[in-house]
Amino acid sequence: MIYVWMALLLAQSATAPNRPASVTGRVVNSLNGDPIAKAVVILRARDPAHSLSYADETDAQGGFSIPDVAPGEYSIAIERAGFTLESTSAAGPPAPSVKINPGQQVENFPIRLAPLGAITGRIVDSDGEAARGAEVDALHYVYTGGKKQLRVAARVDAGDRGDFRLFGLRPGTYYLRATGLQVAPFVLLNQATVTYYPGTVDSSSAEPIELRAGAQMSGFDIRLQLSGAYRVRFQLPPGITVSPTQSYLFNSQGRFFPTEGWFSGTEMGFGNVPPGFYEAIFIGVQADKSPSYALRHVEVSNADVDGGTIEFVPGAAITGTVRVEGGNMPSLAKVSIHLQSEYRDLALLNPSTGIKSDGSFAFEGVAPLVYTFSIDRVTGVYLKSVRMGDESQAQQHIDAAEKLEPLIIVLGVDTGELEGTVKNSKGDLVARARVDAIADGDHANRPDFNQSALCDEKGHFKITDLPPGQYKIFAWENVPDGAPQDRDFRKPFDKQALPVSIQPKGRANLKITAISAAQVDRLLE
Repeated sequence: MIYVWMALLLAQSATAPNRPASVTGRVVNSLNGDPIAKAVVILRARDPAHSLSYADETDAQGGFSIPDVAPGEYSIAIERAGFTLESTSAAGPPAPSVKINPGQQVENFPIRLAPLGAITGRIVDSDGEAARGAEVDALHYVYTGGKKQLRVAARVDAGDRGDFRLFGLRPGTYYLRATGLQVAPFVLLNQATVTYYPGTVDSSSAEPIELRAGAQMSGFDIRLQLSGAYRVRFQLPPGITVSPTQSYLFNSQGRFFPTEGWFSGTEMGFGNVPPGFYEAIFIGVQADKSPSYALRHVEVSNADVDGGTIEFVPGAAITGTVRVEGGNMPSLAKVSIHLQSEYRDLALLNPSTGIKSDGSFAFEGVAPLVYTFSIDRVTGVYLKSVRMGDESQAQQHIDAAEKLEPLIIVLGVDTGELEGTVKNSKGDLVARARVDAIADGDHANRPDFNQSALCDEKGHFKITDLPPGQYKIFAWENVPDGAPQDRDFRKPFDKQALPVSIQPKGRANLKITAISAAQVDRLLE
């Protein structure tokens, strides 16, 4: 589904009270201006109580016409295989609402779609034979929690000749990864076949592929490597029940999924593990049914690894009370407290709990890890501090492996607001620009204070619920979703940020020049 930013909708329309409202326009290819036929244009009601939506399929000239439109708020969506909406503004947020008045005539509305691309090639084994059934991934970098990580954008299986075609790809930078499989019994070939283009087992040495809109790129062949995947085994202690489904490996890219594993009453292990540094985490159950945990650092180099006997420790209890400062809060019932570990891919290691009516809270059986506290996003409320006795915990962190006293979590209800306008270097207002408020000063290590907003069609933005403190304000014409949360990504643009101070329950206003899309593109090259 493709949603259209209707920036000029009202400017291109006229209102005739005695005529039914209508929307007409044309869908074209952004690369060459050719009309796109058989695209389904949907005028979708944004009001849940308003059940009417309208649709039309474009003709051979790319034209569409939606007559007899009832007044209301709508968004326009496009369904057309092989295309995506041409991006001219910051990514991430949903399409804005558009109000259609009685008799309004929206005419000649242009919609530009960019064709999706494809990458083709062939996967062979170490002997040059076709690796039929090999799994091929197109990977791209995304920003998660302020960290840049490789994630799968598309996946296909190689054919009987080892050939593959990754299609439906948006313009961008990609990396290829192949995992060799046999047709039967579907196990890894030679225990070591995870290979990145052009032929490396190390993801950091993978070669980037720049894919432009509509490009059909070929010749990306990968020969599967025969070295670099090993077994990691551990001995299980008596008195602890461990399930293979509660055993995990993590590396710098997040959770790693071995394609081979085994389990017995006294031993368990992971197979087909490439060289690298890993954290092995095990969740066991003691005789009294309480959880216990084991964490082992593992380095895989050029041989199988014997990790020895796993040592389990019982889960920890984290208790405390919640206090409110800066005003009144009628009820704490809507607020949940979350513990976030560095292993964010695993919900069991990121527990949550509610707050009781007396303001107390308790976590039981928590893994002995370092956690950061956070709370649900509640209007006008923020996590001010976490204290143990008279001392605040740095960056809201606690180590559950240490002996913990009851905590005091302080919530603030004295948030402020920031609003303003965004212009480009020519002084023109920038519609749909992204604005990021990044905590600075004493709160520079509080990413949970960071907030963002999207400008309206007149270049105006408003950010509410900002905790009091110092901020750096960045505005972007276009920027990868999540990238501004990365300190390293922001650093080259620090001089273009504006400082602002938000007072308790205060309001601030500013005008800021957007960082151009060209500047961001140069950084990402």
